[in-house]
Parts: sequence; C-alpha cells; structure tokens
Amino acid sequence: MKEENKQIVFTGALSLDDLYKATRYQWTIRRKYPLTYLSIMVPAMSFILYNAFKDESTSQQSAIILTAITVVIGLVGGVTILYFLTKKRIKTLYELSPSAGKEATHIINDLGIETEMINEGVQWYEWSDILKSYEFSDMFLVYVNAIVVIYIPKYFFETQEEVKAFSTLLSQKTTFKTR
Repeated sequence: MKEENKQIVFTGALSLDDLYKATRYQWTIRRKYPLTYLSIMVPAMSFILYNAFKDESTSQQSAIILTAITVVIGLVGGVTILYFLTKKRIKTLYELSPSAGKEATHIINDLGIETEMINEGVQWYEWSDILKSYEFSDMFLVYVNAIVVIYIPKYFFETQEEVKAFSTLLSQKTTFKTR
C-alpha cells in the first residue's frame, strides 16, 4: 500500500473463507430483524403447540414439556439447516462468479473508492454514494447500497498503520461503526 496525496492503494483477492466471515458479519449488523421475528414467533408457536398438546388425556405439565421440547428441536433444527444452506449458497455463488477469487486493486482517495480487476474493468464509488461502513477485527465492510458491499480484509494491507489510515478515512467520509 502506498500513501501519496492522501491516496491509499492496496491489492488482494477474496477467498471463500472471507465471504463466510463477511456473511457472518452482515448477520451481526442485521441481527435485530431475526431477533424480532424470533421474539414474536416463539411465544406464538409455543401457545399454539401448548393448546394442541393440552387435552383431557394429558396433564398441564406434560403439555408444557412437550411444547418446550418441540420448540427447542424446531429452533436447533432451523438454525442448523439455515447454517448449512447459507454455506452452500455462498460457495455456489463464489464458484459461479467470474470475478470471485481474482485479485483486485483498490485505490482510495479524498474523492472515493476505485476497484480495478484485470479483465473485469473498473468500478468507481464517490464517498457520497456510500451508505455506511463497518470495521470488524479482521475486515471492513463498505456498503454502497443495500445490496452492493465491498469486502476488504485487513490482510490486504501491508502494515497496521495502513489499516489505521484507511479506518480514519472511512470514519471521516462515511457513517462508520466499529464492531
């Protein structure tokens, strides 16, 4: 990475593991939506299941135990299935994407972010185009919009000072959060 005239240049290629981490970080950012859904659905489903299990032949205690077991199995099974389906989806998208795993050069300056890929072209984003950015322990996520995210692992940088310079520039130019 070079820093000349407030310009930061770094190069790297995203790996499949980087995309797994980025997806996990995006879930961290958007965690309020699934938590809201769960906080509504678990009590509602528990009530429905309890009433379904509760009849003349079962006691209240048996109905509560059956309801709790069913809810736990449903939650654990649902989370497990979601985890494996998400990993499969990420891997498929990574394998199908023509630019996946290719080295990209990122040039950041006072005007915006430029991403250059050999045989893929150049993408330019002005700072005003960027919605928000996040810094995690090993990666930056820069949201251009709700769908387009620029993933920048910290190992793309050569030194820790370069990471700090990039972090400072993001905090000055975007809505920036550290997680």
